[in-house]
Amino acid sequence: MPVNGANVNTIFPSKRLDSLDALRGLTIAAMLLVNNPGSWSFIYWPLEHAAWNGWTFTDLVFPFFLFMVGIAMMFSFPKRLAQGASRAELFGHVARRSAALMLLGYWGSTWTGVFWTNLEVLNMGAILHRIGYVGGMLGAVVLLAGTQNSKRWWGIFGAGVLLFVTGLALNGFVDPLFSRILGIRIPGVLVRIAWCYFLASGIYFLTPSPSAILKWTFGLLAVYAVWMQLIPIPGFGMPDLSRGFPTLDTPLNELFSNWAFYIDYHVLGSHTWSARQLRDANDLLIWSFDPEGFISTISATCSVLLGILAGQWLTKHGKDASVALNGTFVTAGWLLGLGLVMSIWIPINKNLWTSSYTVFTAGMALMTLSILFHALDIKGFKNWAYPFVAYGRNAIFAFVASGMMASAMGLITMSDGTSLKAFLYNAMPGSPEFASFVFGILFVTFWAVIAIVLDRRKIYFKV
Repeated sequence: MPVNGANVNTIFPSKRLDSLDALRGLTIAAMLLVNNPGSWSFIYWPLEHAAWNGWTFTDLVFPFFLFMVGIAMMFSFPKRLAQGASRAELFGHVARRSAALMLLGYWGSTWTGVFWTNLEVLNMGAILHRIGYVGGMLGAVVLLAGTQNSKRWWGIFGAGVLLFVTGLALNGFVDPLFSRILGIRIPGVLVRIAWCYFLASGIYFLTPSPSAILKWTFGLLAVYAVWMQLIPIPGFGMPDLSRGFPTLDTPLNELFSNWAFYIDYHVLGSHTWSARQLRDANDLLIWSFDPEGFISTISATCSVLLGILAGQWLTKHGKDASVALNGTFVTAGWLLGLGLVMSIWIPINKNLWTSSYTVFTAGMALMTLSILFHALDIKGFKNWAYPFVAYGRNAIFAFVASGMMASAMGLITMSDGTSLKAFLYNAMPGSPEFASFVFGILFVTFWAVIAIVLDRRKIYFKV
């Protein structure tokens, strides 16, 4: 039966969802926008994270992406299982892909040490060390992602490792790049995506039924909420989620007011986001935290699990678009309401990725997907969304490459001594906040053009 000119029997499962690509693209575009203001000192408040409890537009970006990871899995895994792939084989692919994502994350936080370094240390050993690092990283990522030319890439990887070690040895195992690698931030955006993808996939392959996934989600969110609210913290007592980030004026016995603070400091130490570290007058690390830290990965994984449930619903009821759409709209409303009710007990907090935050943002993501599904896949209003669809088809590439570009713009120095980024920002019109916003919009537009060119040439960078 046609629905507004569309045959509902052809919406699933024969073609990919344009709405899913569009939402992924919108999310990546939003991520680039909030990560690349012209000046971090002048930002409109919706483009900043909530200071502590609560949420802004910016706080929706990351959970949206994780939710879509779960949905996309249900358009891939069942199909490959039906084609004869085993669960063990698919989980091996997931493990390799997760490792590749982690390496890309670590590359993004270290690559400037390859090209921007003190010329005084740039001898033959340092050059070989850097060439080896590039070759080793590139070879490892390609091999993990999968390639038909594995012999060639094993050669590149092996040569890279050899040059990396040889160059380091020539300089007595002392090099700024090597020191940077040893002190790397262990968590991160891509690292969190990798772990959540890996853990959620493991749960799906172990217990794939929707009822089992729902039980896992409820159980993990309940355990995390109880842990964060009711388990005493050594040296502090009962957790207090109303307390935000400590300062150097905070008494030492009050630094660790929640379990995320306590675990990140005692397990990760200085291998956390540098903006969330406190050091005393003797430069001794006394507190550290990472918004993509260890224990909040529990509830972040549930964002993927909720996406899996949404994907299972869509693929099951896809032959009746009205049933699929009604189900997603109603479920989104229930998730939004449940998240708000939960926030009475455990606040919505992105930094801690609280259980209420997981449920609430999943509702927001599902509601947004429902609107796009109705507009694009049912009504066929697709032309306006094409730039975002193109973005979504090269999402990881856009995120990594644009991050490298942003880092480079901050390090390239103009003739007047300012960075290229500052030079461009100063050329923007209007108030400082408006200029900062326009800079971000132009940055997003630039990468949208690249995404469109790649999509029209059918060039896709997959990990």
